[in-house]
Amino acid sequence: MTETLQICEPAVLAEQLRSEPAALPQLIAPLSDAEAAALTDYLKGEADRHWWINANRSIEFADLIIAIGQARGNTWQVALGTMARGDALKFVGNIVEAWDLLGQAGKLFESVGDAIGWARTRIGRLLISVELSHVAEALADAARARAIFTGANEWMRLLGLNNNTAIVYATLGDYQRALEMYGAALTIAEQLGESGQRQISLLSIGIGYAYEMIGNFQQATAAYERAHTLFGAHGELRGMALAEHNLAYVAMGQGLYRLALQRLHHARDIYRAERLELDATHVSRGMIECLLLLNRNAEADTLAHEVAAVYRAVRSKYREAATLVLLATAQARQGTLAAASATLDQAEQLFHSIGAQAWAATAQLRRGQIALRTGNAAAALAAAAATASIFQATGKQLSAAEAILLQSQALLASGQLVAAQAQARQALQIAKRCNAPTLRYSAHLLGGTIAEAHGQPARAARHYTAAMATIDRVQRGLTITLRPAFLDDKRDALPGLMRLRLRAGQHSAAFETLEHSKSQALLSHLDNREQLRWSSADPQCQALLERLELLRQQHHWFYRRAHELLVDHTGEECAIDTARARSELADCARALRDTTERLYLCGEIDHMAERRVLRLAEVQGCLDPHTVLIEYYDDGESIWAFTLDAGRIDAHQLGPIAGSVGQLIAQFQANIDFALKAGPHNPATAGLTVIARRMLQRLYALLLAPLEARYAAANRLIIVPYGRLHYLPFQLLIAGSSYLIERYELVTLPTAALIARSAPHRQGATILTHSWEGRLRHTAAEGQVIQRYFSGRHYCEAEATRAVLQQAPAQILHIAAHGRHRLDQPELSYIELADGQLYSDDLLQHDLSYELVVLSACETGRASVAAGDELIGVGRGFLYAGAGALITSLWRVADDTTITLMQGIYAALHMGCSKAAALRAAQRAVLAEAPDLHPAFWGAFQLMGDAGPLSA
Repeated sequence: MTETLQICEPAVLAEQLRSEPAALPQLIAPLSDAEAAALTDYLKGEADRHWWINANRSIEFADLIIAIGQARGNTWQVALGTMARGDALKFVGNIVEAWDLLGQAGKLFESVGDAIGWARTRIGRLLISVELSHVAEALADAARARAIFTGANEWMRLLGLNNNTAIVYATLGDYQRALEMYGAALTIAEQLGESGQRQISLLSIGIGYAYEMIGNFQQATAAYERAHTLFGAHGELRGMALAEHNLAYVAMGQGLYRLALQRLHHARDIYRAERLELDATHVSRGMIECLLLLNRNAEADTLAHEVAAVYRAVRSKYREAATLVLLATAQARQGTLAAASATLDQAEQLFHSIGAQAWAATAQLRRGQIALRTGNAAAALAAAAATASIFQATGKQLSAAEAILLQSQALLASGQLVAAQAQARQALQIAKRCNAPTLRYSAHLLGGTIAEAHGQPARAARHYTAAMATIDRVQRGLTITLRPAFLDDKRDALPGLMRLRLRAGQHSAAFETLEHSKSQALLSHLDNREQLRWSSADPQCQALLERLELLRQQHHWFYRRAHELLVDHTGEECAIDTARARSELADCARALRDTTERLYLCGEIDHMAERRVLRLAEVQGCLDPHTVLIEYYDDGESIWAFTLDAGRIDAHQLGPIAGSVGQLIAQFQANIDFALKAGPHNPATAGLTVIARRMLQRLYALLLAPLEARYAAANRLIIVPYGRLHYLPFQLLIAGSSYLIERYELVTLPTAALIARSAPHRQGATILTHSWEGRLRHTAAEGQVIQRYFSGRHYCEAEATRAVLQQAPAQILHIAAHGRHRLDQPELSYIELADGQLYSDDLLQHDLSYELVVLSACETGRASVAAGDELIGVGRGFLYAGAGALITSLWRVADDTTITLMQGIYAALHMGCSKAAALRAAQRAVLAEAPDLHPAFWGAFQLMGDAGPLSA
């Protein structure tokens, strides 16, 4: 009796069939028709249930149904299994075979007189009709199926049919009709009790999408979150991933790009774990959109090519075309306009072939934006007007606003200011209503430009201020890796507002505006340093950390093969394939960046609070009577300088010198490189010294001579550079025949706001010295000098590891080692220690709130200037990690000269001199010994941060 019950139990028998498929004939033969029907019904239910768990398992269940039908000669069961297989194939990307199988299943059902069975096959066909250009046929069949289901009171199947019909309308851009069909399906689901509840999750996804497309993010979020909860309650991982994928799109629309990327990565990880590669590709398409919003156009370009190729292979025309529009956007932003236009041609052809006119309008809008960039305002205006009406008719509010904004830009380019202002105002209203920050920024920026052209400075200032505030709110939610690229194309509001302030003589307001722009990100990170630290408790983060360490080892190895001469243990040179090493190095660098970014994304998402920017009076209150602060501003043509002392501020227009200054800085850097290669005693170096002095005199004449009256009586100058001026060693500028460091103490700050930060008070020293395999012979002796003055622990050679930085900070951190600034990839700049390269991101994981950090390593003071005047390099890492002051080098420094400088610096600090005075005294001492020495050999070091003496 027990054995018979086990054979007839559908779940038990199904498991036996899955584990022993060869035994199917013997297991099926004893079953009655009723038992066989119960078994195939059970298998069909399992096949459907696994759509959202693992679609490959669904195919296995479908194949069992077909095999049972064939074994028993039951056409209806073969039809059922064929339909189940066709439905499952949709979810693994084989849509062509899916369409054909569903058609075969329909014919099989009709052959046995089952109209309801035929109608069931039309539910699944709807979902792939758009990609295969069979929309008209699918909708006609759906109308016939709807009548069949209604007449037979098949409410659950009618629900599925209405849901899939709604998806078709949404895909075609008809969101109002989609919402109507979703509403009809939802009404049925809510009347079906428990069985209907299982369908509400899928319906909620569709409803959320339709609301998202018409810009109603609140309703969209509510629908997606409801779906996520319901999927989770039933353990449907694929469904949960789908909900997360869609919630990511809402986050993108609201400017929450970090949250969006976090959700996208999580969804894609789920899909890949379940071997659902096509679903993972859909998420990758979402990542392309997010990368474009973050202005990471090269990465978006690469990923778009990959994703479009996948869709082309599976003949998904709609998704391929949508991806091509994204690719064209990336291409246009990178300046390859001809390629972008050709890509849009392909996209439009595909959209027209499937009848997706609303999506074709998106391609047309992109074409209009390209026309405006090439100066064809008339073509841009025509494209904008045509697409705006299409988007408004289909309820795509954000796309409509984008088209209206293009109209305004084209009208402005044509000189039609009144019409342009009206259109800009309309675009701004939509952006505000939909809470779309990037669009809101663009509308405010355009509004400011138009108002300024109209001679309305107050209105223009309000628009520019609002544009800056909008972007500031977004960037506070970004990781340190995402922010620079995002800000790169959002620089225009600051010049507009600065222009208005300076033109009106509002020097205090102009200074505070500049400081707000420069200081907000830096001060927010200093106040929220814990948000920069990676979690090691989370299993996902732990796996990423392990991958990061492996990648760094590989990167270090390939970097040495690509850039250094390697010798094996026998003393023979290794055979080095430099080209291959550099290719591998580039791949490794990309993987490093991706992994690092994932680690930052893993952290808790918490918008950093807006930090109150110091008022002018507060900055002045930090200046003693003998100190003058000079802060520069470069609008791309003219350079301005603000001079502040304790009681006065002046703004000085230095004129259209930006180009000349940039050329002189580049020439001086080349001169430094030539001198370092030649050496201090090479006869050619004397000529280089003469040339260098001329350039430094010229730079002084351009940048400081016009300000002399303001700082002549000062003892200390605090320099706050801007843009390319961050690359300039101000201490070396020459007034008359004297270097500036001979006359003044010099301090450099990235923002004036740092002057108000209290320096930490510590005791002792932590000293790391590493000779880079013997190439830096004096590092150990250098460490002994510091230890003699300030005690502390000296970690030499093999002991000088990254782990030392995990210790509690002391008063001084001194690192004497090889360092390199990567101009091509500044985030991969490093200091070479015994256990590998120490990157800026490593520094952010530690509390490095030392009073003074001295980096006696090559190029540790160099940085690349990103948007928002943010510095990217090793020095920034120490600053963000809490260092009170930094002494760093701007270029490669000679090992023997460095030990002399360090001896002078630490002797002066030990005597109680300020940090600024100590560095000045050391550099002057070297110069006094060799007055004609090229500045390359003594002037590399500069002080950043707190200039006062050590606390004890």
